[in-house]
Amino acid sequence: MNKVFICLITNMANMAKLIELNQYMIREKFWKIFGNKFHIVDEQHTLYGFCEQKRFRLKEDLRLYDDESKMHEWLIIKQRNIVDSWGGFDIFDPINNLHLGTVRRKFWKSLFRTKWQVLDSDGNDIGMLLEDSMAQAIARRVLLGILPKKYTLHTKGNNQPITMRQKFNPVIRKLIVNIPPENNFNRKFIAGLAVIISALDGRGQR
Repeated sequence: MNKVFICLITNMANMAKLIELNQYMIREKFWKIFGNKFHIVDEQHTLYGFCEQKRFRLKEDLRLYDDESKMHEWLIIKQRNIVDSWGGFDIFDPINNLHLGTVRRKFWKSLFRTKWQVLDSDGNDIGMLLEDSMAQAIARRVLLGILPKKYTLHTKGNNQPITMRQKFNPVIRKLIVNIPPENNFNRKFIAGLAVIISALDGRGQR
C-alpha cells in the first residue's frame, strides 16, 4: 500500500482520537526566535496535533495539523482584524469546508478579568470563556502574569463547563484542557479555542 496513503489514514485516525479525548495538553517551549510551536498530546504524551505560530504577523493565521510533517491540515484559525481585541478569531474545518464559529474578546470587560464571547457560524451568542475569578485575575495582572491562569467555558445546553488551566513550568508552557464526557460542544471548536488561548499567551497578550 502507498506510504503516503497509509500516513494519511494514520493522521486522520489521530485527529479522530483527539476530538474524542476528554483531557489533553497543549505544550509550548519558551524562547523560540522565529515563532512558537504547539504540540497537542495526551497523558501518555502521544502527539495528536501540531500548530506553528509565526512571529511578526499583523494578523494570526494558525493551522492545526496532525504532526510536524504538516501533511494533513484539519483546523484553520484566522484573526479578523489587526487588533484582535476588537475583531476576534474565526475557526474553520477545512476537511468539511465549514465555518465552526467565532471567538471574540470582550475588550473592556477583560481589563481586569478575561472574557471571550463564543459565537456560532451565524453570529449567535452560544457561550462565554471566563478567567476563573476576579481576585485571581487582578493578582495575575499585578504580578505580571506569574500566576497560572484558569479558564472556564460555559456553553448553551451544557451544564458541565469545560476548563482550561495553565500548568507552570519554567521551560515549557502547558495548557490542560478538560472536557466533561457529557458535554456535547463541538470538540474541534474547543481545540481551536485552546490553541488561540495558548497562542495569545505565547506572544504576551492577556
